[in-house]
Amino acid sequence: MIKRYFNICNKTRWVLYYFFIVLLVLGVLDLLTPIYASKIIDYLTVKNLNLFIKSTIIIAILLFTTNLFSFFAKKLYSVFFRETFIEVHKKIINRLYNYNDEIISIPKGKIISTTNMDSINIAEIPDYIFNSLYNLALIIFMLFFFIKTNLILGIILFIVVTIYLFLANKFTKLEAYYVKEQRGYQDKLTNLLGQMLNGIREIKTFNMKSGLNNKFDSLRRGWAKKYMLKRKYVIAHDVYLNYITYVSRIILYIILGYLLFNDKITIGIIILLISYFNNIFSYAKVLVSNVSTLRNYNVSLERIINLISGDDYKEVYGNVNNDYIDGKVEFKNVSFSYKNVPTIKNISFTALKNEITVIAGKTGSGKTTIFNILLRLYKQDKGTVLIDDIKIEDYTKEVYYNNVSVVNQESFLFNMSIKDNLSLVNKDVKKQIEVCKRIGIHDLICSLPKGYNTILSENANNLSGGQKRLLSLAKTLLTNSEILLFDEVTSSLDSKTTNQITDVLKDLKKDHTIIVITHKKEMMKLADKLIILKNGKIIKKGTYEQLIKKE
Repeated sequence: MIKRYFNICNKTRWVLYYFFIVLLVLGVLDLLTPIYASKIIDYLTVKNLNLFIKSTIIIAILLFTTNLFSFFAKKLYSVFFRETFIEVHKKIINRLYNYNDEIISIPKGKIISTTNMDSINIAEIPDYIFNSLYNLALIIFMLFFFIKTNLILGIILFIVVTIYLFLANKFTKLEAYYVKEQRGYQDKLTNLLGQMLNGIREIKTFNMKSGLNNKFDSLRRGWAKKYMLKRKYVIAHDVYLNYITYVSRIILYIILGYLLFNDKITIGIIILLISYFNNIFSYAKVLVSNVSTLRNYNVSLERIINLISGDDYKEVYGNVNNDYIDGKVEFKNVSFSYKNVPTIKNISFTALKNEITVIAGKTGSGKTTIFNILLRLYKQDKGTVLIDDIKIEDYTKEVYYNNVSVVNQESFLFNMSIKDNLSLVNKDVKKQIEVCKRIGIHDLICSLPKGYNTILSENANNLSGGQKRLLSLAKTLLTNSEILLFDEVTSSLDSKTTNQITDVLKDLKKDHTIIVITHKKEMMKLADKLIILKNGKIIKKGTYEQLIKKE
């Protein structure tokens, strides 16, 4: 567990070295304090004032020093916790940026829970590990002291503590198992809730409430069942194991009474042994609780490792740093298979600057695969993709993504102001206004209550579908890309907005290479070059008029 933990949190381990040293000092102080407390009792018994005063002074120093080092420990751990959470959270977010099919297949509820809750949990792991080791070391020392004071008493106590820890370990293992099962149901509930919020209109329109409630009830019952099984073992080690401490306490009192009445032990040692006995089981309870928490947090550790250790699509970039791209795009005999199923087969075409190239075909014909290859989300199995006669793999990452951008069918905008959404791409406010004027959305934005500072609701529901699409187009133009990809950009839009977008495309082709995926005739008619796909192959090429005449 520790090795896997430090594979994730390797930048903050230096804080733990100081934390460990402080804990060692605290351990020594915790052992010395009861010893001097027992000496005070003995010195009071024999009325030795000088030794009583010295021991009292030492006790005072020990207590103040303990408190000081406790402050250092908490301060150091606060720094460690803060830095660890930030480091782990960054790693998860950076992992999510690395688009691949494994990532997008993980339920959103699980990703959100892992990113927020599990990142906090695993930042606590070192504290519980060190605290467990600390308590175990104190238990061992105190048992050794018992054995040294009275062999029989020490052996009995050793056996009792061993049984206690064995049973507690067994219970916490079972508890951790059901915690993991419980978290699975929590993920499903969170994911279903997210889907419900996304589709709340359809749910209301089609009266899905009853069926959805049944699904929620089923998941809640599953969660509740695992929760009760977990609590069964929590109760076992929190309540039932106390009987072991009660019995052993009575045995201790009987043996100590016997030793005292036979003048084989002093009052001070009795007080020390009782204090150590109480501490042993107090530390044992803390140890059991820590181990239980660690097992639960290990679930969080496994979830984070599973999330950040998957295989990413390995993007390969070259050294071509030429940002003066004209915009010629060429596919030469390109093939690609998804999960061993061919999606495009031996595709060849050229898209030129100052032209609109339209790719059409039924669902599953391979249109989206072409875009995914151009966006470097997939790597073709065979063939070559070129921009300005240079392989796309030879460009630097910065140059490539500065020159290839996409407007997707589903317009995505953050819950922030229009200006902030645009600033994520380009912070130049003058450029933002210039682009918005070019695509005809500036006047609309200015008519909003706060203009460019208007806050968009989640999923920009305070804008129409067409307005969102135009705003997404503005983001794309702010990249200054030479090659613009449009994925079903007029889908689900009214004729007025469709006409507005077609006018924008006609304008953009003056200084861009435009490639469009569509199934709408209005968009096909715009094409300087129309490519028809079927079953992953190009079956026709030409203008709309040429292809209509043939078929």
